[in-house]
Amino acid sequence: MLEIVRQQMICIVAPGWPGGGGLPQSLQDALDSLLRDVAVVHFASIGLLPAVADAAEQRPSLMLELAVEEGLRPYDLLYRLIHHPGGAMWSLFGAMVAPGVAVPTAQHEQQLLDKLMQWHSIADGAFVGARDRSVRQIKMEQDLLERTRAEARTLKSKYGNDRTAFALALARWAYADPRFEWAATPAPRSYWRGKGAGIGAKLAYPVAAIVLWFVALWLVSALPRAYNWFFGEPGPIVQAVEDAVSKTSKCLLAISGHGFLAFAVIAFLVWLFLVPLPAQFVSWRRWLNSVQQELDRPTETFSSLSTYVGGWVIGVPLLLAIAACAIAYTFAPLAYALAPDYMARIVEPKIPKLTGLEIIGIAVAVIAVVLCIGALFYWLNRRFTKLSEQFFHPLEDDVPRAQQIHPSVERCEAELVRKTQHMFSLTDVRRPNGWSAWCIRTALRIVTFAGRVFFTQGWLGNAPGIHFGHWHIIDNGRRFLFCSNYDGNFGGYLDDFINGASTGTTLAWRWTELSPRAPAVDGQPGIAAPRSFPPTRFVIFRGVKCELKFKSYARDSMLPHIYHFDACNRTIEQINLATGLRDALFGERNEKNDDLIMRAIET
Repeated sequence: MLEIVRQQMICIVAPGWPGGGGLPQSLQDALDSLLRDVAVVHFASIGLLPAVADAAEQRPSLMLELAVEEGLRPYDLLYRLIHHPGGAMWSLFGAMVAPGVAVPTAQHEQQLLDKLMQWHSIADGAFVGARDRSVRQIKMEQDLLERTRAEARTLKSKYGNDRTAFALALARWAYADPRFEWAATPAPRSYWRGKGAGIGAKLAYPVAAIVLWFVALWLVSALPRAYNWFFGEPGPIVQAVEDAVSKTSKCLLAISGHGFLAFAVIAFLVWLFLVPLPAQFVSWRRWLNSVQQELDRPTETFSSLSTYVGGWVIGVPLLLAIAACAIAYTFAPLAYALAPDYMARIVEPKIPKLTGLEIIGIAVAVIAVVLCIGALFYWLNRRFTKLSEQFFHPLEDDVPRAQQIHPSVERCEAELVRKTQHMFSLTDVRRPNGWSAWCIRTALRIVTFAGRVFFTQGWLGNAPGIHFGHWHIIDNGRRFLFCSNYDGNFGGYLDDFINGASTGTTLAWRWTELSPRAPAVDGQPGIAAPRSFPPTRFVIFRGVKCELKFKSYARDSMLPHIYHFDACNRTIEQINLATGLRDALFGERNEKNDDLIMRAIET
């Protein structure tokens, strides 16, 4: 499932670019024609990546970014691009494959295809905003939206403020127009973006997996009995195999039961501390918010330092103790299976024997203590108002220098004003490269899964307007490349991540740094002094919350593009609005669809 998303975003990194810092206009026109004819590429960009500092050849790499429709394998996509009669791909990459060949033969094209497959990289993590929409569908729905607005202007004087009659007239007009026969079929939606994929359906998958696992273990444990029922008493060898299978399956079943119960208890405790208690006690809610704020605080104030130290002295040991108890409880059946005498004689006598009533009493006592602590905090907040206000003071930031923007990057952003913006970011993976790359890939798989299953309407966390965002670990795990096509401006784009998806953003970049590097070519940005990603606390805190430090880090990592292609030039909001209008015009007549029609024509 995740590979489908990742394959939608491809980067081809071709080392040893022999050209300069730009592409001839004729080649750009040929690439435009190629991508329009193929009609499966939403966005394409070309940039130059500086050579790795210790590389033998210090020529830049040519990087082609492609954001394509779902369901295309990289080989099929590249085959279409290379065998287009215009020959734009050969004009771009031919000098790096077979220098001096102006008109390629079939053998040369196959050689280029093999090279591009060698150079290509599917995304290690990716997010798609306008899901389940092809280039053709976006264009046709946009045409429907524009024609509906034009028709609405002619009908306005007739229907005035009668929204129901107005919407009905527009729906009749759309039904009668043969140009819109295609729209009578509801807009395609994948399962996760459809109406059936509610919270219950999404939770049904892990629940079904757990149930099937327990059923499979039970069936395996029952196999020896079934065998004996069919074939009678087994011989010594078969009996030994049956005993091994039976013991192993029963042990796994017990471990799975213990593990599931431990996970359920921990999940309940997390839910209890993060949802009901903050809802019931204002002081508890303020304390949780304060802890997060203090851990995100860039300045070394007394409150932030005390929270940080308290996290190490109390929080980390407590979490480790809970994890140790959960692990010990989970694998207790295995210990009994491997060393039953040791567990019975030495370990078991040391474990307190508690009845169910005693366990319930302990749980009630713990809850009562927590409630008392909440009441105590509430009383302290009311009693010492000034001290409370001093501790809960607003977040501050310290900025070492002003944010700098290289003219080449600024020029690229100016070219895309009022269009879909684009960015390249290139950072170095922190040493040890293997460990850091593994951590980044793990974080990116989580982000990709969340975007695929939960954030299906063009929002990643609370960050809207991302068309295609993708991350690649390149150069044998040494560098980290991020490409994004997004709506709005760069400052607002980063603000959305800082304020809404800070945890995922910190996880994606915390294992990176900026090492000194020369510009790819003259006129492009380089890095003179090394820079580190803003420091984090307990893996997920701080980081991007050092707002201006993070923005400066992101700016310094950016590279300009030398070519950019946008098939539709529409915002996420416009794309979703056009799809909604299609479904509302040709769907059942109700107030919701009528309101959506009126909103679409009035926006």
